[in-house]
Amino acid sequence: MSISLIRIDDRLIHGQVCVAWGSCLCIDRIVLVNDDVAQTEWKRALYTEADAMGAAITVLDVEGFGVECAAGAWQDENTIVVVGTPLDARLLFERGLDVKSVNVGGMHYSEGKREILPYVYVDDDDRRELLAIAAGGVALEARDVPQADPVDLLPLLEEQTG
Repeated sequence: MSISLIRIDDRLIHGQVCVAWGSCLCIDRIVLVNDDVAQTEWKRALYTEADAMGAAITVLDVEGFGVECAAGAWQDENTIVVVGTPLDARLLFERGLDVKSVNVGGMHYSEGKREILPYVYVDDDDRRELLAIAAGGVALEARDVPQADPVDLLPLLEEQTG
């Protein structure tokens, strides 16, 4: 699998992913990794039948992604991997994901979360998971759309006291 982007976005697949990132990166496939969506038939169908600007959509749970990675799935395809949470991203690294950076593109406000950037809100669990990813040598790049300037999220997370 040729991963062009791994993105944390609580909205999962939507216009920014398909249109902005997909077009910019000329992707062939979007792999949505989310246990709930993968295990709920109507949710899985909702995503797999969506128009992704010509890209194929695959929905997997975290374990299934690990199996597909190990098997060398989609070797000849430019792929975006989308997860909904930092925890899911960290679990993918535990299962063999090998990329140098993670795009933190949309972690929106909910109760108990603090604003890091206008499109990145974290709670203590999110912060801990993101710091664990960074500790593994993976850069955390906050950027909602490809045209925006990337922001190194690590210093902003380190400023947070939790």
